[in-house]
Amino acid sequence: MAKLKTLILLVLAGFILVGCGSDPRADDKAVLTEKVLELQGDAENAADVAECVVGVMDENLDDDAWTAFMFVVNEDEAGAEKWLEENEVDEDAIEAAVESAADKAEADCEVDL
Repeated sequence: MAKLKTLILLVLAGFILVGCGSDPRADDKAVLTEKVLELQGDAENAADVAECVVGVMDENLDDDAWTAFMFVVNEDEAGAEKWLEENEVDEDAIEAAVESAADKAEADCEVDL
């Protein structure tokens, strides 16, 4: 019986660890943080603003909008065009989502982007 309980706990722990995996947007967030820090220059609270902006954008963009947004951040127009051609996405909806998230970031983080 003790072995069964141990086995059940190990399986449960495995599910928890797999479910709490790494953030698939982590690399993008690091790039975005750098870009926001560049925009903020020598501002006293630049790190806090960057963290806030990245968090708001992450929370308010679905995967397609995030992907499109990162093409803009990385200034990769050719990649964006190719991605748009290969995927069935509503460009207008993505543009509206990114604009809405950026407006929210400006308001919540008290910054001009």
